[in-house]
Amino acid sequence: MTLFQGPRSRFGTSHQPTAAERGVPARGVRAAVAPVPAGEAARPLIWNLEIGGWTEREAGNLVALLNGLRPALSGWNEREIEHLRFLRALVQAGRLDR
Repeated sequence: MTLFQGPRSRFGTSHQPTAAERGVPARGVRAAVAPVPAGEAARPLIWNLEIGGWTEREAGNLVALLNGLRPALSGWNEREIEHLRFLRALVQAGRLDR
């Protein structure tokens, strides 16, 4: 019995993990994008990404992608993302028709 109670470690070998082992979907399979939780505002996410070295455009596009929006060439800003989240909430509540 070893101290490690899982699959044997492959350190020192030339084994490359498969997509399934890495948790990456196979080619041709689209992964579902989970929307950001309702309480999570866009501005703090953008700020944290910018602190981490992302440009304003990259950070805005990434936060937009997390909210189910496609990336834009000019990037998304916080105001645009929050406005679209507000409109989506109105539609989901039935207060605004599609």
